[in-house]
Amino acid sequence: MKIMLVRPKPHKNSLGLTDLMTCEPIELEYVSTLIKELGHKVNVVDMILEKKSLDELVREYKPKIVMFTSYITHVNVIKEYSDIVKNVNKNIITAVGGVHSEVLPEDFKYKNIDYVLGINGMKNVEILIKAIEKNKKPKFEHKSIDKTYKLPMPDRHITDKYRKHYDYAYHVPCALLKTSFGCPFNCKFCFCVQITNHSYYERELSPVIEELKNIEEPNVFIVDDNFLVNRERIKTFCELLDKSNIKKTFIIFGRADFIVKNPDMIELLSKHGLDAVFVGIESFKQSDLNDFNKKTDVETSEKASEVLYKYNVDLYAGAIVGPDWDKKDFKNFAKWIKSMHIRYVNLQPLVPLPGTPIYDDYKEQLLLKREEYEKWDLTHLAIMPTKLTPTEYYFEIIKGYFRTTASFSSLEYMRKKCGLKVALKCFKGAMKMLWHYIKMMWEYRSVGKYEKKQ
Repeated sequence: MKIMLVRPKPHKNSLGLTDLMTCEPIELEYVSTLIKELGHKVNVVDMILEKKSLDELVREYKPKIVMFTSYITHVNVIKEYSDIVKNVNKNIITAVGGVHSEVLPEDFKYKNIDYVLGINGMKNVEILIKAIEKNKKPKFEHKSIDKTYKLPMPDRHITDKYRKHYDYAYHVPCALLKTSFGCPFNCKFCFCVQITNHSYYERELSPVIEELKNIEEPNVFIVDDNFLVNRERIKTFCELLDKSNIKKTFIIFGRADFIVKNPDMIELLSKHGLDAVFVGIESFKQSDLNDFNKKTDVETSEKASEVLYKYNVDLYAGAIVGPDWDKKDFKNFAKWIKSMHIRYVNLQPLVPLPGTPIYDDYKEQLLLKREEYEKWDLTHLAIMPTKLTPTEYYFEIIKGYFRTTASFSSLEYMRKKCGLKVALKCFKGAMKMLWHYIKMMWEYRSVGKYEKKQ
């Protein structure tokens, strides 16, 4: 049986960061291994990079099943893809997996989508395939997350035709690695904790190291929602790196409070290739952190930046712009970022994603329609600003980038660290992102209902 796995291309109305970063579809590489172990043929199609149309690819490969991976911005894209597949052959079975199908499977109720895999996606892939083999209807496992499931070794060669294009910002080329699932914390805006139903569980490190041994790329982005949780696990991870003589450059996600409380772990990781930590500092205003249930304070972010700076580890800052920010707030935020030696910041409006607790808090104030999935990309305004017009708000975000990430000092730092070629690539991607904001400024400016209230 032939099975096609598809990573969708971002919708034209979404901010696609593909000019800045294109990570490998590791979830499909895991599924590819599973399908081969079940004795079937598989093909992975990355529509972000693929030059052929989906229609052409389906006609050429003639799959029995086509499966899509999903984020919220892909919902309408996947529905369009399912129309294309069924138009080629109405008997082709279509299925959707991925994180959005796990949290909000109802969003994929559509005439041409046959199955939604939901939670326990890998197990449900196997259930689906075995049911189709027997010409039976699958009975998926949707009641609770199976924390004991062992991931197979990802089939990284299935994406060989695309691999040279996989990177993460300044890390070129770059592979992905997953060592744990979920996060012990419960920030109200976070979609990640919804995927695991607020559970946190870790993979055994032995198979993780085996995966690392098979990664050819020099850069590895560990895509755990929070890698900095367990001191002893970090020590063991570094010991196993030494034992296996693995030398890679790592990027991870981590919280500021762990960094401050465990500077020795940052020192240890820095000696084992840690290059950057993506930290959700979120805001310079304590009131925002309290509203987000962040369970930390502004001073902790400042101390974390000092620890990382001391051990020559870059801090990639995630920041959320509140709807009540004014021009002074934006200016003070940029000044705060620069004072911490932070070169890279992702500055986004507060977007209460469906499925998160904060969505209910703002449900009656939303500018975005629930079904405008492609606009839930963390750049479109979801909440009306209270002190600025939307146009002014976007303009302040743009200025915020030029004061921080796109400043001359940051660009020069990037050039010295990564080389001119990589720096120019990232600068080009950043300019496309800023152009996206400029277009949205014009879009909101031309709609009367978004005018500033007097």
